[in-house]
Amino acid sequence: MYLVWHRGDLRLADHPALLEALSQGPVVGLVVLDPNNLTTSPRRRAWFLENVRALRKAYRERGGSLFVIQGYPWEAVPEAARRLRAKGVYALKTYTPYGRYRDARVREALSVPIHFLPAPHLIPPDLPRPYRVYTIFSRQFSGVDPPQPAPDSLPGAGAWEEGEIPEENPGLLLPEPGEEAAWRKLRRFLEKGLDVYHLERNRLDGEGGSRLSPYFSLGVLSPRQAAWEALQRGGEGAKKWVSELLWRDFSYHLLYHFPQMQDTPLDPKFAHFPWREDEELFQSWLQGKTGIPLVDAAMRELWATGFLSNRARMCVAQFAVKYLLLPWKRAEKAFKELLLDGDTPQNLQGWQWAGGLGVDAAPYFRVFNLVEQGKRYDPQASWLKRFAPEYASYEPKNPIIDLEVSRRNYLSLVRNLKR
Repeated sequence: MYLVWHRGDLRLADHPALLEALSQGPVVGLVVLDPNNLTTSPRRRAWFLENVRALRKAYRERGGSLFVIQGYPWEAVPEAARRLRAKGVYALKTYTPYGRYRDARVREALSVPIHFLPAPHLIPPDLPRPYRVYTIFSRQFSGVDPPQPAPDSLPGAGAWEEGEIPEENPGLLLPEPGEEAAWRKLRRFLEKGLDVYHLERNRLDGEGGSRLSPYFSLGVLSPRQAAWEALQRGGEGAKKWVSELLWRDFSYHLLYHFPQMQDTPLDPKFAHFPWREDEELFQSWLQGKTGIPLVDAAMRELWATGFLSNRARMCVAQFAVKYLLLPWKRAEKAFKELLLDGDTPQNLQGWQWAGGLGVDAAPYFRVFNLVEQGKRYDPQASWLKRFAPEYASYEPKNPIIDLEVSRRNYLSLVRNLKR
């Protein structure tokens, strides 16, 4: 018997560790409910747990079993291996600082071998050379291998299954969980949205994108599966969408090589930036009560749905960092807790990019005009009226700050930073 330990890969298809374990003998799936990962918002816990439930169902349909155990992985995985008399443990390699720490401790605690197989990234995050600019990193992309299908059967422990999956009230309507639901959403996007993605991707309402990010964040669908399907169809939309998928791997690459970006800006001069500790301003931003229409609509959508378009994410991050001068790390963390797709590397990269804090070639002096952004990417103001109906247009209404004065103040502060 072999254990297949699922972490951020709650799927059966395109799963090299599962297939390698099956080639050795019967398997049992394992999910550990790690308190280090579950100390998050109810919506994020609920989304994770519902996808664990869907994974268990997929195991059962193939005659297999998924064990679900609560506890720290370096205690739970060895205990599961002992009870099942497993000959070994298989898992996909992870690249985050906590993931690497966790896996090292599990390896030390196990009395049987553990095998970490390469995760199906488009570009391996652990390239020997660190890249800080996306365009240079993206040149390492050499194409996509065909993804591996899910196994038809999962011989293992049969009906023997342990561990309850807790119920959690998310406080909002979740997307349909599971691998099959992810594939249906992917197919709809490929059929209706891929060809025009390069033209529609910046829409503030998010309807120009795939809305697959909640599935990518838990590995319910792998980027390799998505990229393969898109490139088979071809076209400018497919090319652009795959380039956006590569940004995900760039995020993992950055955090792998620069783990300090969890807490500090990549550009060291921002260590001296005079962030504004203002609770009233912070709460106005977080609750969508700023008097800036785009920001208020975006933050209210995030509270209501757990989702936000990439363009809206950049705008609200810039407003928090460059206009309000809020401590970037506190804002980034609060923002991530509201997202269903709150992937740590992605969120850190996005905030450091939008804030001009050293990620990629994004200059600090690039400050979005939040009125023009709204007019350009929601020209009929239909998205605005849905989430912030008190605004008739994107012009500020009783704003908490003057946008132009705040922009000039930010630029002056950055120019005076010590280098």
